[in-house]
Amino acid sequence: MKIKICILFFLVGSLIKINAQSQSQLIKVGDQLFNEKDYYAASLWYKQALDIDSTLLELKFKYAESLRMYNDYAKAEWQYFSVYKDDRGKTYPLAPFWYSMMLKYNGNYLEAKKSFKRIKRHFTNDRKGFFYQKIMQEIESCEKAIEIMKDTLLVDVKNIGTGINTYNSELGANFMNDSLIIYTSLRDEKMKEDNQVTDTSLYLTRLFTSSKNNSDWNQGKKLPENINIPNYHIANGCLSPDEKTFYFNQCDRNLSCKIYAVAIENGEWKPPVYEVKNVNIEGYTSSQPFVTEVNNKEVLFFSSNRPGGFGMMDIWYAQKNGSEFSSPVNPGININSIEDEITPFYNLKDSSLYYSSNWHYGLGGFDIFKSKTDLISFQTSKNLGFPINTSVNDFYYYEHNNMVLLTSNRKGSMAKKGETCCNDIYFYEIPDTIEPVYTTLEELNRYLPVKLYFHNDFPDPRTRDTTTLQTYAQTYKDYTHLYNKYRREYSEGLKNEEKTNAEIEIDELFSNYIDKGIKDLIMFTPLLLKELETGKSITLTIKGYASPLSKTDYNVNLTLRRISSLINYLKEYENGILAPYINGTAENEAKLSFIKVPFGEYQSNEISDDIKDKRNSVYSPAAALERKIEIIAISEHDTNKVAMDGSELEKLPLLTFKDSVIEFDILLDKLPIKVINNGEAPLKIFEANCNCDEFEVIFPKEKIPTYEIQYLTLKKIGEIESIKRNCTITFLTNTIPNKRILKIVLK
Repeated sequence: MKIKICILFFLVGSLIKINAQSQSQLIKVGDQLFNEKDYYAASLWYKQALDIDSTLLELKFKYAESLRMYNDYAKAEWQYFSVYKDDRGKTYPLAPFWYSMMLKYNGNYLEAKKSFKRIKRHFTNDRKGFFYQKIMQEIESCEKAIEIMKDTLLVDVKNIGTGINTYNSELGANFMNDSLIIYTSLRDEKMKEDNQVTDTSLYLTRLFTSSKNNSDWNQGKKLPENINIPNYHIANGCLSPDEKTFYFNQCDRNLSCKIYAVAIENGEWKPPVYEVKNVNIEGYTSSQPFVTEVNNKEVLFFSSNRPGGFGMMDIWYAQKNGSEFSSPVNPGININSIEDEITPFYNLKDSSLYYSSNWHYGLGGFDIFKSKTDLISFQTSKNLGFPINTSVNDFYYYEHNNMVLLTSNRKGSMAKKGETCCNDIYFYEIPDTIEPVYTTLEELNRYLPVKLYFHNDFPDPRTRDTTTLQTYAQTYKDYTHLYNKYRREYSEGLKNEEKTNAEIEIDELFSNYIDKGIKDLIMFTPLLLKELETGKSITLTIKGYASPLSKTDYNVNLTLRRISSLINYLKEYENGILAPYINGTAENEAKLSFIKVPFGEYQSNEISDDIKDKRNSVYSPAAALERKIEIIAISEHDTNKVAMDGSELEKLPLLTFKDSVIEFDILLDKLPIKVINNGEAPLKIFEANCNCDEFEVIFPKEKIPTYEIQYLTLKKIGEIESIKRNCTITFLTNTIPNKRILKIVLK
């Protein structure tokens, strides 16, 4: 028996040694690939090592780094969080930093902002250092991103197609003429025709052209070897304004780049290829040339980390004098930052410099910005907005006639290594206007709800009045003066990380809710005015809530006072421009009416109703979030059929389903969903969005009459990778509340 036990222990010990040796070999290969910048292959080896032993923090951090470097943001977010959870930023302080960045890259701006606020304490010893400055910048950037996402632009950004894009990376496209595009492709020189992913360490960027065939682009053709020379990365091609010179990049394997040029005659390349003088500096990178004409002079814009810049890669420009370019000039702080500014393009139509930055306030990694300039001064840069920019990387803006080309690794790119791994070339056609436009009630309803928050028992505390003389702007201003008091009261008695987290919760309360509410109201009101000025009579439905400190009947009156403060705000807006609509005296006979729904208090077990426990009953975010009113619906009505008190307006549609939970067999292509309008008014479905990318919802565009049965269709548009999850469909309608959610169970 003892001999058997000894043999068993010997076998177990041997297995552990074999596994340890195997794991160390896997890590060694992964490290080598990582050092060679083959991050995708490195991640595969690290993953095999983790499958043997997933407890090694160093290995998990390496795996997370490799995932991030080849843009698998979703997996990287989880791995960084796993390291942060166990390490708390002690050995790997960059784990929480990159976890926060991955939250942003995955479009989770609220959580990213909270995370940045929590982790800044890890970097306070070096407030002038890059990471502390970056964290402070990203806190504000996340706030700006939330605002940007609200104003979706009316552009349709599309993948340019398989004639140009492959399963690797395509980038930096621009037009040689109306029917010929030149672009860069990163691929294996020995890549097979089936685009099979192989060892990425062999990949080189090459220049290709593609010609247009009707509405499609033909398969790309590689430029000759006198430009695409062996063993170097060749990229970023562009023509001079007179179309006699072609500029491009030549980079070594360490991605140290220089700008070169070659003459063109009758559409043919005329060697020799030569290095552009006064632009390249030995030991530094000069990249992404774009040549144009400004003020009757040929100007070369490019990006470089040359001395004299503000940070890492900066935008520079050089003007041509005779046959050579003058010493490059840095445009200054309205363009460049302490991080990277890249891929310049100068647009003659609007006299603006377009470029990408990963520092300025944006949605993700690199966003595209523009700055109006005459080269004497550069105006403050402006983010181009969503969907031109996304939560990932967007760069290489190029405009020709009425078409814009750009490069992005957004979802929808062709990829075999992960949905955001690789860059593709995208395009959109420029509409008459790309500003966000709200011209219909449908658009206004999408803007709702507008949520406005109040301090405890305000306005006019300790009364039972149902109206107030205050406006919401006044109550908001008084509320913001209490910010420091909320921080003190809610964090009192706490220490260290608990105190920091409590203060962050209050920061989030004010920035994400209280401040956001007034901003939403300021943006909403002129849109409401625009509708009224067209002669439409409008009804706003306003619902009120209160925290449970007082009796319910008192709370009903309090919520009516809060609704009254909003109506006062609207009456005084722009020196009373809305007052005639509210009073029924507008010249165009349009009216603004209100349905008041003083809901009263929530019944939450988490909120204290003990006035002595002010920390939880008054100053906690949970209590504060219950003290609000919401504009939850906006509708047009016939003034001949509606009393001024709005009594007839309470007839509403009601979206109902045969089943509250729908089962979807993944073997099916589509599934009918039975719905009925059980309300007293016609039902309009504005949107029906499924949170699972494999599905779309087809729904009737016309209004559904009262008590009428109709069918929606849940249609499968992609392969379902996993059935171990549920989906939801969110409906936006003209009823109250204006959102309804239906659960889908995959089976």
